Amino acid sequence: MRLLTDTDVARFPIAQAVEAMRAALRLHAQGRLTAPPRLSAAGLTFTVGTTPDAFGFRVYPVVKTPRSDQLVAVWNTQGQVEGVIVGSTLGPLRTSALGAVAADVLARPDASRLGLIGSGTQAKAHALAVATVRPLSQILVYSRDAAHRQKLAAELRALALPAEAAASAEQVCAESNLLTLATNSAQPIIQADWVHPGTHVCTLGPKEKEGCEFPPELAERCTLIVTDSPAQLAATPGGPILSAAIMRALSECVQSPPPRREEDITLFLSVGLAGTEVVLAQKLFSQA
Repeated sequence: MRLLTDTDVARFPIAQAVEAMRAALRLHAQGRLTAPPRLSAAGLTFTVGTTPDAFGFRVYPVVKTPRSDQLVAVWNTQGQVEGVIVGSTLGPLRTSALGAVAADVLARPDASRLGLIGSGTQAKAHALAVATVRPLSQILVYSRDAAHRQKLAAELRALALPAEAAASAEQVCAESNLLTLATNSAQPIIQADWVHPGTHVCTLGPKEKEGCEFPPELAERCTLIVTDSPAQLAATPGGPILSAAIMRALSECVQSPPPRREEDITLFLSVGLAGTEVVLAQKLFSQA
C-alpha cells in the first residue's frame, strides 16, 4: 500500500492528469465508471466510484477551511488497498484536468486567450491545465482584490505563461475566448452580454438557484451547455441554476465531439464527476 501526500501530487505532470481524466470520461461514456452523486453525513462529504479494476472513495469535511484535508482511498478488485492520498492538492488537480478536457473538446481550435475571474488555487490550477491543451497567447486575471490578481499573474509568469492582471471582469470577458469563472460568489460576477461570440466558458463556482456566479441569461446565448456529472448537478441542494435536462454530459462529448461553429458560445458547468479521483489516484500510485 502506498501513502501519498500533497508533495507527491504536486510532482505529477499536469498533462498526464488531463489524459487520465480524458480516459475516465471515456469509461463513463461506456458505462464502465460508476459515479453516483456525493453524499454528506455526520459532518463529512463522500464521493465514491468504481472502474473495471478499482473502487474507492474521497472524503472531506462538509465545512471546509483553508487548512482542510481530503482523503482518497483506492482498493483493487481483490479487495486490497492500493493506496491512500491525504492533503488538499488532488482535488484542484482533478477539477482543473476535467476543465481542460472540456476546453479541448468544446472550445474553438484556435482559442488562445484565457480569462480568469477569480485568483485562488482553483484559478491557478485551471490555467496550468488549459495550457496543456491550448497554446495560450494571453492570460488575463481579475478578482476583487487587486493584490491577489497581481500575485496570481506574477505566479503564472514565473511558470512561463503570458499572464497579467486586468482592471475589470468586463475587460477579461472582452479580451478572452476561453473564460473561466472560479469564485465563491453567490451573485453573478459577469453580465451575459459581456461574453463574446466564439467564447468557451467554464464555471467552477456556485451553481444553485439561490446563488450562482454566472447569470442564467448566459445560457440563452449558448449553443451547447455541458456538465461533467448530470447526476450531481440534478442533486444540487435547493436545485441547480440550470436543469440537467438541457445539457449534455462531458463524457458523451469526449466520446463523440460535437460540431462547433466559430461564433458558438459553449458553457461547461463543473460539478465534480465521482470516481475520477479513483482513476487519478491510481495513476499517481503507479508512478510514485
